[in-house]
Amino acid sequence: MNGGKSIIVNKGGTRSGKTWASLQFLYWYAQTVPGSLVSVVGETLPFLKRGAMRDFEAMMGELWDGDAWNATDRVYSFPNGSRLEFFSADSEGKVHGSARDVLFINECYYVPYATFRQLAVRTRRHILLDYNPRSRFWVDDHLVGRGDVALIHSTYRDNPHLTDRQVAEIESNKGDENWWRVYGEGETGSVEGLVYTSWETCAALPESFKREFYCIDFGFTNDPTAILRVLLAGGELWIDELAYRTAMLNDDIVDVLRAAGVGSNAAIVCDSAEQKSIAEINNKGGYHAVPVAKGRGSVTAGITAVQAYRLHVTQRSLGTIEELRNYSWRRDSINGGYYNEPVDRYNHAMDALRYGVTTFLQARRESNLPTMYMNYIR
Repeated sequence: MNGGKSIIVNKGGTRSGKTWASLQFLYWYAQTVPGSLVSVVGETLPFLKRGAMRDFEAMMGELWDGDAWNATDRVYSFPNGSRLEFFSADSEGKVHGSARDVLFINECYYVPYATFRQLAVRTRRHILLDYNPRSRFWVDDHLVGRGDVALIHSTYRDNPHLTDRQVAEIESNKGDENWWRVYGEGETGSVEGLVYTSWETCAALPESFKREFYCIDFGFTNDPTAILRVLLAGGELWIDELAYRTAMLNDDIVDVLRAAGVGSNAAIVCDSAEQKSIAEINNKGGYHAVPVAKGRGSVTAGITAVQAYRLHVTQRSLGTIEELRNYSWRRDSINGGYYNEPVDRYNHAMDALRYGVTTFLQARRESNLPTMYMNYIR
């Protein structure tokens, strides 16, 4: 910026420090330029809360002043009159609202170009963008190469604060060519080969629906447990993520279901590999959860069943959204095509969804379902 660049594009792989460094700059700017207004924008509010907002507080550390933070308006005020605000790209009033001095769009890959233009023309000084380059998009078409734009490329190797375990986990993905290109090397990849393409986010689930069921895929240490509420409405599936995290005990799962108001007669299906967990959930919660029926070809058959529906996913379902954006077919590295088999990654919520659809939305002659469930799916 000292060299005259007004737009800084941070393109890079996972854990390279793009967002953290941008937030450090924003803090410095707000402290240095009294009365300035700095805007941090993300795809949705849940995305911001889990990412940039959490990182900003962590980055501030002992400098964080709880009295300076307005949680309702999501604005941090500085003693010199500067303000740093967070809002989502789907906030129409904010996007078309007043001007600012500095704009930072976090993970701009998921923000439409039309939204960027509205924000950019209302920004007086500087614009920062960061993203993982999943494929070519508007930054490549409209910004890179302009005289006022600086492009910074970074990877996890540029971040000295990663632990050995984090580095090992990142490098364990070298066998996945496209993943490694995007998230390992920070180079532009391709979105070809995604399993699910007919989906969109939504603000909330519909109030009226034809079917309702819950799906659980178990995880613990490295893999998250995914708990989904799924509705069938208007011939389409509506999905809300109730939980997506590691280290969940069966008591925790019951607590999540109870907190969501899941009754004892609710239709619940779980990964059949955890029969003991299913029994404990039923005993502790008074539920009638059942194991999914698995067999040869059940994964691809289940994917086909899900693909018959258009999917709507609530904006707060961040784990599910991340999986939908990355769940892909295994690529034939020699011939360039794809096998009829998904890559075993980004598939915890995807597996849970598959369990629910094949169990409750497909008529089956033979089943281990209770009579109440068999009546339910007819």
